[in-house]
Amino acid sequence: MLSSDTDKINKIISGKSSSDKAINFQGICTDTRGEISGKLFIALEGENFDGHNFIEQAEDLGASAVITHKKVNSNLPTIEVSNSEIAYQKLAAWHRQSHSPIVIAITGSNGKTSTKNMLHSILSLHGPTLSTKGNLNNHLGVPKTLLELEKNHQFCIIEMGANHVNEIALLCKLAQPDIAIITNANNAHLGEFGSEKNLVKAKGEILESLSKDGIAIVNKSSPHINIWEKMSNTKALTFFGNESDIYASDVKQTNSTVNFNLNFNLNSENITLSMIGLHQIDNALAASACALKLGVSPKVIKKGLENSAPEKGRLELIKLQNFTILDDSYNANPQSMKAAIDSLKQFPGKKVLVLGAMAELGKDSKKLHQQIGDYAREQNIDNLLTIGQEAQYYKGSYFEDIESIFNEIENHHQGATILIKGSRMMELNKLVDNLINTSNSS
Repeated sequence: MLSSDTDKINKIISGKSSSDKAINFQGICTDTRGEISGKLFIALEGENFDGHNFIEQAEDLGASAVITHKKVNSNLPTIEVSNSEIAYQKLAAWHRQSHSPIVIAITGSNGKTSTKNMLHSILSLHGPTLSTKGNLNNHLGVPKTLLELEKNHQFCIIEMGANHVNEIALLCKLAQPDIAIITNANNAHLGEFGSEKNLVKAKGEILESLSKDGIAIVNKSSPHINIWEKMSNTKALTFFGNESDIYASDVKQTNSTVNFNLNFNLNSENITLSMIGLHQIDNALAASACALKLGVSPKVIKKGLENSAPEKGRLELIKLQNFTILDDSYNANPQSMKAAIDSLKQFPGKKVLVLGAMAELGKDSKKLHQQIGDYAREQNIDNLLTIGQEAQYYKGSYFEDIESIFNEIENHHQGATILIKGSRMMELNKLVDNLINTSNSS
């Protein structure tokens, strides 16, 4: 946590202070809904919010001072800058430079959060570890994590998301990673990048950020491996997946676990993940490859992987009185859709698929939605329920709103296993919550 005074901060961000007196603060915050007393409040501004509207509230809640890029009337000591967001990022970069953990950056179209969680579970057994909370993986989330660094942290795991070129490069300038992991690259958010080539290169920006002493960890099975090898500044590339030094064998799965042998350096550990889906194996291999590079013992890696659990909304298994839910409502793209459908296939009995539209697919959106609909029918799913404008191309039973799908499930699909998945904008988490609340109240 960054604790300092306004004089020192002023020098870092080249601001103009309203007070001649140095004001001490303990931590930084950007949201008045969190703990704010004694902290430096930074008024950020975005498309749908403006922190300057909450400065008075920050004062009432006990903030010590405020950074702003607008003229404001406040009793709080104020540091005025040209851009609050840039000031926020400068402070995060400075705080990162003031600490010396091993920083691991993770990006990819799928698997970032699962890989991060697995790696955190492993490394926290080895030493104090800080990692990205939830999905705070953008130009505002990465600084938030970096500003939470403490002197005792040995490891810092930063998840990095992007929907346009040069975004990963910016995040890496802030985090200065020692190790970079790319889980994969596919047509997630393709509409923002314009082309698959741009998307692949954008993920590769994480490798360009490494020093010559850095370590790059990539999936050997990726069709883009040659591009990433050329982009990497370090020659220390570690591969995981098929035909690499770290790979899985003897794979078995049930409808709640995945079991496999983790093979490395002529050694092997049997791993049972308490997760759903074979795609979790690549995430486990990526986390293991990183941990091995950091000198973590195989037994600790095994324990860390087996202690790891899925996050809410990411193929989370929820057993209710009248049906079983596979909650994968957090987000969706074509590859993760197929992986989730494959997971649903493992369940006995009636299988119902609730699919929301996929966002940011660009000119190929119609075709990609049609392909997922076709894929679902090929897997002998009993019922396909869809919602969202583009979801009509799945060619399932189309519903206008969440309430209609809720009623359909309640009235006609008792006893089924129901996979619920769609892009975040579809808010299918509300459907999951409604089903849970109804079950708990009955």
